[in-house]
Amino acid sequence: MKLKVYIFKKKQLISAAIILIILIIAAVLLISYKTRQTLNTLNPSKNTIYADVNNDGKNDSIIVNVDEKTGKYVVDVISSDGNGYSLEPDSTIKSLGYYSNYWPMKVSILDVNSDKNSEIILQSSDEKGPIIHIFRCIDGKAEKLASGRYSIFGLIKSPEDKSNIIALGNNKNSSIEFKFLAAKSGKLSPQIVPTAFTLGRDTLSSLITFIQKEEIETCNVNIENKLISKITKGSFLDARLIEAKYTKYNIPSECIYVIRTANSLNGEKETLTYKARFSLMKYDNKNPEYRITQLDKIK
Repeated sequence: MKLKVYIFKKKQLISAAIILIILIIAAVLLISYKTRQTLNTLNPSKNTIYADVNNDGKNDSIIVNVDEKTGKYVVDVISSDGNGYSLEPDSTIKSLGYYSNYWPMKVSILDVNSDKNSEIILQSSDEKGPIIHIFRCIDGKAEKLASGRYSIFGLIKSPEDKSNIIALGNNKNSSIEFKFLAAKSGKLSPQIVPTAFTLGRDTLSSLITFIQKEEIETCNVNIENKLISKITKGSFLDARLIEAKYTKYNIPSECIYVIRTANSLNGEKETLTYKARFSLMKYDNKNPEYRITQLDKIK
């Protein structure tokens, strides 16, 4: 039997070493991600959002995962150049929220501080209630602009100079209170607004009370354009103000909200989402009155 001798060149050895290193790194990453579970294991791509959040003209990846041991959300950003970093939660709240099949995290990509860069807004919850985090991505890292226990988020234009105004609100004791923020030098600072700048909060609070109290026919509710016949009883989760229009006196004339609720069906909770339009009916410089002029179930 002849003895076969194989001679490897230096370039071949280097290539083999590089391939071996790549395989080892891939194995380590695979093991580390075993501790994380995607929200939808049947289609993990649904948990990745592609958007340019660092203003380089290329899409970055915002990846939402859940730690299978704790149930906490883990959100990572992979920039277009391959660098990655994680979004860190508020030091007091200590989490970005916990996964719930009926109250999933809502991720919005918006330029909240008018710096031409899109920010990441996370609406989620834990055992104490709703949570909001707002991050901007700059210089290869994430900076937290605002966070807290708020159930309502809105990004609207100022009627005076068209600058952005961020509205953060809570529904407590059948009453809604808003906190307003405005961008200054890329940061968010408290913004003072006129007393009449209520954004239909009393009407929104009344609608939430109706939803949580009992299942009702819309014919019993003062709504002009009823696109649904019945409002299903459920628990209020959170809401987002998606549009505000103004009168010539800079008072909100119309506000549109997307409202998430949870109701029980066959012993299991499911999410129901409503789109509600509130229109100004009577102006008062302290407490203007709004009416529900459109209500639609969108999910």
